[in-house]
Amino acid sequence: MKKNITLLFVFLSLLFANAHLYAQKEQQVDFSKALKIGDTFIPPPAVKLMRGTDKSFDWKALEDKVVLIDFFDTFCGTCIQIMPKLQQLEKKHADKFKVITVTWQDKATIEKLFATNEYLKENKVNLPVVYDDTYFKSIFPHKAAPHEILIYKGKVHAITNSNGITEENILNLHAGLPISVRVKDDYATGDVLTQMTGQQKTIKAGTIFSGYQEGVEAESWRFKRDSITGLYKSSCYNTGIMQTLRVLIYKARLKESYMPRIERVHWKVKDSTKYYNFKNEEGWWKENAICYERYDITERPDSLQALVIMQDFLSFYGVKIYQQKRKIKCLVLKPCPVVPYTADPDAKKITYVGTNVLTGFLDLSEKFPPAVDLVNDRKIEIEIGDYNDLEGMNVQLAAYGVKGVIEDAEINVLVVEELHY
Repeated sequence: MKKNITLLFVFLSLLFANAHLYAQKEQQVDFSKALKIGDTFIPPPAVKLMRGTDKSFDWKALEDKVVLIDFFDTFCGTCIQIMPKLQQLEKKHADKFKVITVTWQDKATIEKLFATNEYLKENKVNLPVVYDDTYFKSIFPHKAAPHEILIYKGKVHAITNSNGITEENILNLHAGLPISVRVKDDYATGDVLTQMTGQQKTIKAGTIFSGYQEGVEAESWRFKRDSITGLYKSSCYNTGIMQTLRVLIYKARLKESYMPRIERVHWKVKDSTKYYNFKNEEGWWKENAICYERYDITERPDSLQALVIMQDFLSFYGVKIYQQKRKIKCLVLKPCPVVPYTADPDAKKITYVGTNVLTGFLDLSEKFPPAVDLVNDRKIEIEIGDYNDLEGMNVQLAAYGVKGVIEDAEINVLVVEELHY
């Protein structure tokens, strides 16, 4: 079946690529039952269990292993994607690590998932599933999945997201060593001001910068009226400086639309590693993430407010971000002579409506350098299947008079500059 991918889909894919999917309508939560890090884990008296090789759980015996409680939903793409990784980790460290997946959904729904999902079948996923759950959700309340709990020696050691479940963290925890994971708390207020005793009612306006805040869920920019102070509040929590500035420049409408890939960033700073988590290290966030709140008497349009906030970053951090033309290595789509190509009729293919859509998709896939469209044909429908390299892609593109060439091209990049660089 063909899929018509529009430009809107490409950008929505980027927007939601790392987003958690919300499973249920929000319900009243009894936080008196909720466990926190360091609390003693009390096992359920019974569970509804399917799949895997376990008929039941010996919770006493499991105290010698790091136990992962992995909350998932059938319509959560990230939840499904990480299952093979979790199974591989368990298989590799079977004497140290145990995975238990948990869902509120019923048995029939889960059976249908594993019967029809080609990705799970291809990876032969057979983890134990606790279904129709209410017990685990009551002691580990959350709004979004995946939601990950690490338990060892009968204690809760981590309440985190899927990025925190790494081989290093599992082995360190089993060895009694400290682990570094971000806390996932879907019900946290996410508010720096509330931690400043006595100032909630007296603040008139102002800006608050802080480092990483334990227990506050990461959140990108939000502009809204604050119900406590009555002021207009701009905020972001536990995010990287580069991520923060990149969103601001989009809100300020200071540049043309393109995929915000890190290759399109030019650094004029002493140490770029404090701005961006290049190695995707979980511990990086506690060291480098920031929280920001600004309270204004006057409400401004988001585009203007973004400029005001960017000035705060210049004033307090001595850093600014702006757009500039630079020559960098790119994948350039150019016209070429048409060369017929006969595709495998049974191969899966995707149709891109316009070379601009193809360019956006190529940028999103990150298989090649940043893409530039010199064909600019918005009506052509390009249908291509899988490819492993540029040559394989070009053989298919030539049927439409298009080819990709990797070469230097002058394009817009984002410049991150420190005042005293």
